[in-house]
Amino acid sequence: MHAIPLDYNDHVLMPLAAGECGSFASMVIVTKPNGARWASGVLGHFAEADDACRFAIAYGKAEVDGRRPPRAVKPPAATEDGAPRTAPLGASASAP
Repeated sequence: MHAIPLDYNDHVLMPLAAGECGSFASMVIVTKPNGARWASGVLGHFAEADDACRFAIAYGKAEVDGRRPPRAVKPPAATEDGAPRTAPLGASASAP
């Protein structure tokens, strides 16, 4: 589990990446200037621990600044044979 604290605008952000090779859950713990703490819960899953931590930091910074936090990008769903499930070229998003 990664956990390297980062000072940001009088807050301390502690990004966390928990999991195993290929699937890391991203979380952040924020400590306010008065010492109060809150934890984000799972923000998303990432293939690399560093990516999970980067996302957690971006999320924590947005929360501290009062901005809209980023959203985790979900990987494409896979079919039974492991190939990504995508729409054929030229397919319309709306059905007739």
